[in-house]
Amino acid sequence: MRYIIYILFAGLLFAQDIQEPKTYSFTEDQVLGFTNAIKELELKDSLNVSLVSDYEIMVKRLESNAAIDSMLIENKTVQINLLKEQTDLLNQKVKLVRPKWYENKWLYFTFGVMATAGSVKLAGQIVD
Repeated sequence: MRYIIYILFAGLLFAQDIQEPKTYSFTEDQVLGFTNAIKELELKDSLNVSLVSDYEIMVKRLESNAAIDSMLIENKTVQINLLKEQTDLLNQKVKLVRPKWYENKWLYFTFGVMATAGSVKLAGQIVD
């Protein structure tokens, strides 16, 4: 009984529906329409292939431009940091070079005026 079930099951699995192959008939206008459509699609495909290659070249150029731009940005940030350091150093230099209180020109002017006035007064007292 088991063998019969196996045989029936195998028969169902490997059974094929044998049919006559279908044939289609087309008119001459339909065939010309198919060929024209195929030629048009081939032309569009060739144009699409050339567009894809152009776009790939454009993508490569844009990637190289992006790499160059990123390097420029890095260099500019380095330059900005160096300029900030230079500004800090110049501010420190200004603090170091700023004249001290005893190097003030008004102090020397006042001292000069007092010394001249004092010497003129002493000379006037000696003459009298």
